[in-house]
Amino acid sequence: MNDTEYALRLLFKRFLISLPFFAVSILFFVPLSFPKSVWGLIPLTIPAFLLAEPLSLLVSNPFRSIFNPQSISREIHLNFSIPEARIMQGKYEEAFDLLSEMVPRDPQRLEVYLRIMNLAVKKMKQPEIAKDTFHTGITNLKDLKKRKILADEYRWLMSLAKDKHGIEQDE
Repeated sequence: MNDTEYALRLLFKRFLISLPFFAVSILFFVPLSFPKSVWGLIPLTIPAFLLAEPLSLLVSNPFRSIFNPQSISREIHLNFSIPEARIMQGKYEEAFDLLSEMVPRDPQRLEVYLRIMNLAVKKMKQPEIAKDTFHTGITNLKDLKKRKILADEYRWLMSLAKDKHGIEQDE
């Protein structure tokens, strides 16, 4: 269940709980006399507290951590640091093996496929590895945007592989 769905369900449940308090506050507001109308504000505080959290979740969902710090992505990107260190050391096979181990763990992660293809073409100079990675990625990725990005990157790397000067240059 994603954050928006959770917030909507929570809002619905809490709204149902808040309905009696809304009814009581309306009963106090109807006479419109000053002392009784003030008492109508008290039952409104309970729905305000009950509905504040789901409404803030719905409003903050597009902005994530600005308004709702609990929803900060706890995804750690340290997995990439070891393969990157191996690449800097010139140990391309080790880096490739480490990156390849990431694919079964999270087959929807586009960055892994992109890094493997870049490593294969630019550093290892083995475009066939990039081709295999591309096919694996297209098979595994379900999001069409990610598949398009992968296909565009693959086309660019293959054009780079045809140009011998392009392979030797790093970005």
